[in-house]
Amino acid sequence: MRDVSAVGVFFKPKSVAVVGASGDPKKPGHTVLKNLVSMGYKGKIYPINPHEESILGLRCYKSILDIPEPVEICVLLISADLTMPVARELVQRKKRFNDVVGAVCMSAGFGELDVSDTKQRERELVETLRSASIRLVGPNCLGIIDAYSGFNTNFDISTYPKGGVSVLTQSGAFGNSFLFWAENLRLIGLSKFASIGNMADVSMAELLTVLKDDESTRVIGIYIEGLPDPRDFFEVAREVGAAKPIVVMKSGKSDIGSTAALSHTGAVAGTDALYDGAFKQAGVIRARSVLEFFDTLRAFEKQPVPEGNRVSVLTHMGGPGTICIDEISATGNLRLAKFSPETHAALKAICAPMANIGRPDGYVDLTAAHNEKLHNQVLKILFADENVDMVVQILAPSAHIDQKRIVEEILDAYNSQPGKKKPLFHAVTFGHYAIEVRQGLENAGLPTFVYPDMLARVVGNIAGFVGFRGTAPCIAKERKAIQKELQPGRKPAAELIAAAAQRGRASLLEPEAYQVCADYGIRVPPYRLADSAESAVRAGQEIGYPVVLKIVSEEILHKTDVGGVMLGIHSDSALQEAYAKLIANIAKAAPHVRHPRVLVQKMMPGTTELVLGAVRDKSFGSTLMFGLGGIYVEALKIVGFRLSPLGMHEAKELIRQTLPPALLKGVRGGPPLNLDSVAGTLVSLGRLMEEQPQIQEVDLNPTLPYADGCLAVDARIIIEKAG
Repeated sequence: MRDVSAVGVFFKPKSVAVVGASGDPKKPGHTVLKNLVSMGYKGKIYPINPHEESILGLRCYKSILDIPEPVEICVLLISADLTMPVARELVQRKKRFNDVVGAVCMSAGFGELDVSDTKQRERELVETLRSASIRLVGPNCLGIIDAYSGFNTNFDISTYPKGGVSVLTQSGAFGNSFLFWAENLRLIGLSKFASIGNMADVSMAELLTVLKDDESTRVIGIYIEGLPDPRDFFEVAREVGAAKPIVVMKSGKSDIGSTAALSHTGAVAGTDALYDGAFKQAGVIRARSVLEFFDTLRAFEKQPVPEGNRVSVLTHMGGPGTICIDEISATGNLRLAKFSPETHAALKAICAPMANIGRPDGYVDLTAAHNEKLHNQVLKILFADENVDMVVQILAPSAHIDQKRIVEEILDAYNSQPGKKKPLFHAVTFGHYAIEVRQGLENAGLPTFVYPDMLARVVGNIAGFVGFRGTAPCIAKERKAIQKELQPGRKPAAELIAAAAQRGRASLLEPEAYQVCADYGIRVPPYRLADSAESAVRAGQEIGYPVVLKIVSEEILHKTDVGGVMLGIHSDSALQEAYAKLIANIAKAAPHVRHPRVLVQKMMPGTTELVLGAVRDKSFGSTLMFGLGGIYVEALKIVGFRLSPLGMHEAKELIRQTLPPALLKGVRGGPPLNLDSVAGTLVSLGRLMEEQPQIQEVDLNPTLPYADGCLAVDARIIIEKAG
């Protein structure tokens, strides 16, 4: 991991200067000072305002240069056009006293306006501060809160309960809204908060690194709209996410691609699709709604991480219970716990005859015949079952239940667990008494939710983290081995690509693409090149019928558009006829193509068509794609993405998470998908992209999986032209 000691100082500085401090209670320069005091910050505070003698009992200084004691952090609360003179003073002070480590620029009016003058102002601010090794958070942000050190530059949040949630956000308003939403019911406790605005210097990845080793941070919530260096972020997130859960809310889900679409892969590789794949690969939990983001964070903060993904659902209402079960089944990360015979018998002995126990597995519906003590007894039995990793309870408090007592009975059951506790989550659905029950459980550290389906999604997110954490060491080992084995510019593929680029070509011919594939162990069907009907027939006889004919020309990129593909040829005579027709099609559609050559290729038996691809994105770098292939890849977009290179474990996970389970198991009695073969091809494709930087896109569509391996039936490789 990188050295981020200077960035860590932003959370626990020994002293802070506030430029733009004000005696006017209506101004941010006043509330920031007030919040520093109310949060309990123990460091030295130096207000800077040339027109004030003191503010809130703190002596004011006319300039940052006038402060006689060490200053670690400087907060800028002045108009954008005044920041540069202060930045130069900070540099001057650093040279004189060697004390200033960082600055938090909360001012707006920089790169976020997307105007040349303001962008230049932002660049000058960063360059000036960097010249003295002063790091910058912002500009255009709300800065930092550390609930444990008491450091607080946020002018909207005065105090906040301490806890285990840390928030990194590009939007100060979004981050604040989360804290305000959770405050009334004390739904979370805060560890750290960083609103980083334009991210002109200090990056999200650096702050994430700091939180990895922060003892008070249990879970990390991130709001992003876009990142200047997403690959760097995901490299860090992969390591942090193996130790602590990361929950992200990513806005900006447009379909506008980040690359020029020269292939199927490029056409499908929109920015959000790449982010989505990278989140999954790094073990980052992507929330699909604001509520899911909020709820998942507080579930992680208040409850221990379970040992596994087996869940039991306890309820006294059939409808909400069924809704919860449906969503559990849909998550893909959860399994309903199968009760032991002892658990089943114990539940039968204390529940009413009409109670539903274990239909389906892990489900208990007490029906209306429930009482406070029964919840206690059932929970204790569920917690004791080794087949249960966590429990979800759905409650609808009513006048027939003593609200205070049911909370006490639930807490007694939860706290009576010996050793490490199994997590317990509640959906407290409706009624006049719901708020009373929710408040009682929340105050005791048990998170409560309103909707049973949302609760199921949250628990599924937790199970997803458990699964990723378990496989992270294996993945890290595979990645390390792959990185060690890489041979940049590996021959002969590099020579072939360089020769094509020197000729000014944007793509390899199909036979050339096949040669590159063969160099990396990617299998293709048998093929021959022909320049006459006679040589085509000889090729067909050597390969064995049926065969396919394809035009080969530097001037034709999309063969089917010009009638340059002939399928299902079963004999010499049929081949001669197809060859003549193909040449006629080319003469009509592309008369500029002289002396075209034809590829004669073995036609493979039909099976599920897959697409394997790669694209070198301007932000993400080398990225792999996998999904259902054929002619519908762009329309259906049943595809997934990952950053390359990939190990076998990651490749298999990509396949499992992308294809419908029925295809993995085998369709209509057919054999199951040869997972190892397809995953191995993805691994080889990733190595190809890492070792051959001139390749911009690869499209292996369709790729056909068979019991004895998979074959790339068509290969298109787009390259960067020389010069």
